[in-house]
Amino acid sequence: MAETKELIIAAICYLIAVISPIIGIIAGAILYFTQKDNPFFAKHGKYIIIVAVLVWVISVILIFTGLMPAFF
Repeated sequence: MAETKELIIAAICYLIAVISPIIGIIAGAILYFTQKDNPFFAKHGKYIIIVAVLVWVISVILIFTGLMPAFF
């Protein structure tokens, strides 16, 4: 079972991945590559990267189809 501190760090990284996918990819990569000895962080680091990429792809699709306004 993961400690409370580990759960909070993972939850914050997931939130970052949903709010800002680019920063989420970076946060997930840092978590994944620096904490390989901790299986909890290694697993969730990989999942955070996947979530961030999915959010980014969905955002790009929504912008190019005109369903979501672009802010640039």
